[in-house]
Amino acid sequence: MLFLIMQQKKMILSDRNVLASLFTSLLSSSSESLLVQQAIGKRFNESTKKDILNFMLDHALGLPAHAKLKILSLIKGAGSKLMSSGVESLLNDLLENRRQHYLKDGKLCPKLSQSEVDILCLLLEICTKANSSDEARDFGKFIVEALRLNGAEETAVLEPCMTILRNLSSSIYGSMKPETQELIFRNLLILYRCPNGGIQNSSRDTVLRISLNCSIVEKILDPIVDPNTSSVASAHGKKQKRSVKNQDRNQCDDATQGRENPLLFLSAFLDVLLMKKDIVNRTSLIAPLFKLLRLTFENEEWMLKAHKASSGSSQSVSDFTAHIQQTLLLTLEDICVSIGNDIAHKDVGHKYDLQLLVEHACSSDDVVTSNYAFSLITALVKIVPDEVCARTSDILTTMGKSTVTQLDSQSQRVFEGLISAIIPCWLSRTNDNDTDKLLQIFVEVLPQVAEHRGLSIIQHILRTLGEAGSLGSLLFLLFQSLISRQSELSLLNKQWEYEFAVLLSEQYSCTIWLRSLILVLKKIGTSIEDKFKQMQVAMQFVADKLRDPEISYKLQLKEDMHDIQNMVGELMEQVVYHLQLVDSNKKHSLKENIRAVLRTLTKGLPPSTYFNVIKELINHGDSDMKKKALGLLSETVKDLGTGTKLKKKGSVSSIRSSWQQLDEVSLKSFEKLCLSIKKLLDDAREDISSTSLELAAVSALEVLANRFPSHDDVYSKCLKSVCKRICSDNSALSSHCLRATGALVNALGPKALEELPSVMKCVLEKFPAETKKTVDSAIGSSSSVDSLFMSVLLTLEAVVNKLAGFLNPYLTRILQLVVLHPLSFSSSDPKLKLKADVVRKLITEKIPVRLLLQPVLDMYPKSIGLGESSVSVVFEMLGNLVSSMDRASISVYHAKVFGLCLEALDLRHQNLDSIQNIDVVEQNVINVVVTLTMKLTGSTFRLLLIKTIEWSDSNVKGDESAPGKSDSRAISFYSLVNKLAESQTSLFVPYFKDLLDGCVRGLNDAEETKSTLTQKKKKAKLNDTTTDKDGALSIQVWHRRALILSALHKCFLYDSGSSKLLDYSEFEDLRKALVSQLVVEPPVSLKNHPNVPSVEEVDDSLVACIGQMAVTAGSDLFWKPLNHEVLMQTRSEKIRARVLGLRIVKYLVEKLKEEYLVLLPETIRFLDEVLEDAELPVKSLAQDIVREIETMSGESIRQYL
Repeated sequence: MLFLIMQQKKMILSDRNVLASLFTSLLSSSSESLLVQQAIGKRFNESTKKDILNFMLDHALGLPAHAKLKILSLIKGAGSKLMSSGVESLLNDLLENRRQHYLKDGKLCPKLSQSEVDILCLLLEICTKANSSDEARDFGKFIVEALRLNGAEETAVLEPCMTILRNLSSSIYGSMKPETQELIFRNLLILYRCPNGGIQNSSRDTVLRISLNCSIVEKILDPIVDPNTSSVASAHGKKQKRSVKNQDRNQCDDATQGRENPLLFLSAFLDVLLMKKDIVNRTSLIAPLFKLLRLTFENEEWMLKAHKASSGSSQSVSDFTAHIQQTLLLTLEDICVSIGNDIAHKDVGHKYDLQLLVEHACSSDDVVTSNYAFSLITALVKIVPDEVCARTSDILTTMGKSTVTQLDSQSQRVFEGLISAIIPCWLSRTNDNDTDKLLQIFVEVLPQVAEHRGLSIIQHILRTLGEAGSLGSLLFLLFQSLISRQSELSLLNKQWEYEFAVLLSEQYSCTIWLRSLILVLKKIGTSIEDKFKQMQVAMQFVADKLRDPEISYKLQLKEDMHDIQNMVGELMEQVVYHLQLVDSNKKHSLKENIRAVLRTLTKGLPPSTYFNVIKELINHGDSDMKKKALGLLSETVKDLGTGTKLKKKGSVSSIRSSWQQLDEVSLKSFEKLCLSIKKLLDDAREDISSTSLELAAVSALEVLANRFPSHDDVYSKCLKSVCKRICSDNSALSSHCLRATGALVNALGPKALEELPSVMKCVLEKFPAETKKTVDSAIGSSSSVDSLFMSVLLTLEAVVNKLAGFLNPYLTRILQLVVLHPLSFSSSDPKLKLKADVVRKLITEKIPVRLLLQPVLDMYPKSIGLGESSVSVVFEMLGNLVSSMDRASISVYHAKVFGLCLEALDLRHQNLDSIQNIDVVEQNVINVVVTLTMKLTGSTFRLLLIKTIEWSDSNVKGDESAPGKSDSRAISFYSLVNKLAESQTSLFVPYFKDLLDGCVRGLNDAEETKSTLTQKKKKAKLNDTTTDKDGALSIQVWHRRALILSALHKCFLYDSGSSKLLDYSEFEDLRKALVSQLVVEPPVSLKNHPNVPSVEEVDDSLVACIGQMAVTAGSDLFWKPLNHEVLMQTRSEKIRARVLGLRIVKYLVEKLKEEYLVLLPETIRFLDEVLEDAELPVKSLAQDIVREIETMSGESIRQYL
């Protein structure tokens, strides 16, 4: 060997590690050193190697410590072969000195030198590298001893311990006796909480490195769990009696006695359990760990004793307890998670103390502990789902309470994890009612939780349960909570439940909350208590949500269109169902709210969607639902069909504008809807419920046809179904069918011709007979009859407007209906009369004159017996017809028209009982004549005028014994003359020459008649016809003269041409006749005839007529005699004559102005007399004339008076 050393001299001198490598190769059985040749180790056999090693060891043991260290360091590569009896004795002595000197466990010994410490560390390192199990068992006692620190900080204590911690391997540890393993593990636990950081870290690494058996852990855990034998709970430093059964445990206690801090030891033990996930059969620890957990929760005395035994601990009992509990919970959770779906471990449910976790999860004051408990429950869901589900209600209640105080993010994650695990498991074993109970738990605690926290909690619960089904249940519970707190439902949007419901629903898309709204309404519909209060809250919520534009946007983008349409349909179905409930219970205020919801619901829907929804509702099995849907359709189309509501910006305005022009998709939906309504009509039965349904269907068709008049094909099919019901025995149904028919005819136009015969048959045959019978049997017309006749008129209006060219066969009967029927001119219903007027005017506009004139003329004889209204209607139509005639038609038909008018003007003369107000009739007849004359040539007009004059005079000659009758014709004639003068103005003046003689006779005939009667003394009755017993005029004569005065005034007013109407002789004749009217006494009974001109009106006409006649004459030759005769009337004994004379003088002064000055001298003499008149009106009027003359002349005339 020395020879080999000499051979390697150079290498040894160049590298100090070569010599150690050389000895390792020579003495060990194997060497992998790169510093020496591999073949060197084969030069000696094992026996020689052993001898060389023993020689070197024996020699080294006798050397000083430093030399001993050097030699041992050179040959340590031999490994456990070094551990001879002498070396073991050396190791034992060094450990003993270390214990006695540093650990103060016996008598004092000398301090170990550094060389001795290094030797100790070297030998301990060799012990950790035993080559066999026997060697490992032998070296175990040295390792255990080296791990003892007892709080010492000297190098001689720490370095040996660190050597073991660094070099102890799992294989060596596993080769040792179980008792030794327990001792080493117990010491490692003590070192785990060592104040020295290096020791603590190394011990942790060692624990993680070695393999632990569950039996070792249980031996340490059992005395902790059992308070009666627990070393943790025993008094520190005192020995107790030990039984044989616990002998091994007591040996372990001796090895660690005096160094354990009970709580730190327990804490370290639990930390190691948490870290060591590779413990063999770790699941067997579950039961004792749960037992220990219960001990920490329920045995406060045990914890107090343990804390007392842990002298020098800086932590409080509560802190230690919390840490231990948390570590236990984490460890158990880790073990349970590792089990997972392992079926082999799922029959150990008895080990899991679930009740303990539930009871103390909420009662714990420590949030972290509570969260760990919930996390453990989450892990148990997969292992013992049945037991967890059985306690779900308790668990969720506990969780609900904990959410009030646990607001941190970790608590939220734990909460969400437990909810995600427990609810799916629970749902698989429960029903919907239990879901409501689950949600109710959290609704009750929501008021105590911060809004953002409550929102996240509820969102996660709903996400786990499924938002589509659970959101509705939650909203229902929130509304119930609101109702239970509020007796009066005011300011709903200020209640926390309502605000939370709104906030929560905003977190989801419309496809989610629409389903939820449907579910809420369904639950309310089946609810028993507070149904209508719940309905009120729900309807307001629905209305608020439907204002969300998301639905409109999605439909515009055609995103989820089918689903949204189906959901909106279901929602509308529920709303309509609730509206039906409200109607049956007469909740009027709530009814308006529901109607507002329906209006809001439809505003955001495009036509195609809305039509599809209504179609589905119409196909519903419940007839009441069908009626509500049809009513809703009618109301909606009326509202949305107006073009005045499109001013809003955004998606809503675009949707509303889409109603103005339906696109292709909407048209298809519209046609399907119409066909559904048609099918409903075709399938209807003959009973009361079906009749009301038919009414709704027909009304809906009417509204649709009025709003969308451009769908010929589908309307043609619908018209056939509607026409079949026009002749129904039910008047309401017939009325609605007529209205719908009118709307459909308007929409179809000529394409409705196919159904014209059936329509006209019902309108012209059945209804006139029925309505007349009803009117005749009652006083006035009933509302049902009025409605029915209005429907007839609407239908006729549509038929005449669109099919006028095909109505010739029905003209006479149509005219009978609109002219002779009592309701067509009744004043009891202005709307009815107005519509009849519209139809009559439309008839005259749409039907040619050649077809219509004779039927209209034929109506006159029949109308006389029906009264003045019917006659007036005939001539209104005739006037409209004449106004529409062209020149050719006038030349052909003017004689017929004029003849009828002349015949009708004689109605006043005939004095029929059926004509109560002749003035109305006469006015309409005159209007026709005036309209006709405006279209005639001058020559034709003169002929007709002469004929009229002859007609007016004919009765005077033919019936002299009855002058009152001639007055009647004269009244009619001069009424016509007045209208002609008004309409033709100056054109009529030349024709007035033919009337002057008649006018003079008309103004004078009363005096002539009176004179003649006085002379002949015949027939006293005549005085009664022309004058009253007091000498006053009769009513008819007064009326005639009033009309003559009015006609003369108009003639003079319009006589502005160069050739004047009156020559001197005519002027004189007319002057005398006119001035004589100043002294005529008006009839005594004039006030009883409101249609006859009053005294004031006649006086005004007389003053204006005489004054305008003088102005028109334009010469003082005419003025002087007129002025003189008028002034003479100021000396009359009658006040009226004096006043009228002064009024005429004033008129002349005002109109003639400076031209009147030639008449002033004569006038002054009469004014001087009148100014002394005793009557104040006369005197005041004279003073006015004086002032007017002075103003005009510019000088005072007082000096001449």
